[in-house]
Amino acid sequence: MKNYADKLIQAIETTGNSCIVGLDPRIESMPEFITRKKENAKVEDRIIEAISYFHKLVINAVSEQVPGVKLQVAFYEQYGLAGMKAFENTLNYAKEKNLITIVDAKRNDIGSTAEAYANAFLGRTNIFGEKLPIYDVDCITVSPFLGQETLQPFVDACVEYGKGLFILVKTSNPGSWDLQDLKVESTGEEVYQGLAKMVAKLGETTIGKKGYSSIGAVVGATYPDQAYLLRKIMKNNIFLVPGYGAQGATGKDIVNCFNSDKLGAVVNASRSITYNYGPKTISESDFVARVEKNTSEMIEDVNSALESN
Repeated sequence: MKNYADKLIQAIETTGNSCIVGLDPRIESMPEFITRKKENAKVEDRIIEAISYFHKLVINAVSEQVPGVKLQVAFYEQYGLAGMKAFENTLNYAKEKNLITIVDAKRNDIGSTAEAYANAFLGRTNIFGEKLPIYDVDCITVSPFLGQETLQPFVDACVEYGKGLFILVKTSNPGSWDLQDLKVESTGEEVYQGLAKMVAKLGETTIGKKGYSSIGAVVGATYPDQAYLLRKIMKNNIFLVPGYGAQGATGKDIVNCFNSDKLGAVVNASRSITYNYGPKTISESDFVARVEKNTSEMIEDVNSALESN
């Protein structure tokens, strides 16, 4: 079974960039050619159609350009069971297009609950005596704030099934300072530094042939100085880098997340790719062209920043 980190890096090398596109369904922000589909159908059917078709167009537009996509599960969950059906549709289509699938779920809990989350997204669930895959994604995001022991079921699933994790370490939002930057009296370090050391240790068992671990970290592009420090702590861990685009970060802000080999991170953009298209009356073909252009511009910006560093 292929190591997740090796699989991700191979996809990065094939496409020539470390950019991924976030899929965050916001029906109210979609073009009219999407929101007017099946206007006389049941609300649930309209939700499934709108989200599934919108993301099918996005995936078609970007699948030859980027190594993967990131599905933010909360934006699907807000639409109830119909939203989760659209999540399944989108996930399956991304897999058909051979994209790396990262689900931003930020899950975790104690003991058997953590194991259930790991089973649902990464591993297998025991159903009437048979272990079956449910979502079967390549990678998910998880929270470390219940302690290291609660991460172990996810790590075990990564080892057994060739999957990956991104553990929250230093997130892109301004409020991350409230907890992540608190100084720990016993060590003199900020909380995020201690988390980084934990991630580095957890990742030692899943280092692939390319020299990177399947256990990675979420490190926001909006904190380049902290990213510089974290890169030194987590030399073999891949960073998932949010904050590019709509949150204000640019290519020059992400360079500290990478190693000298210009690997070690994937940079995500969501709204600036999929919802930056102009008037809602835009045609389907023009929408696809705009998503392609937005993605190409991001790739050029990120690659240029890495080349000049």
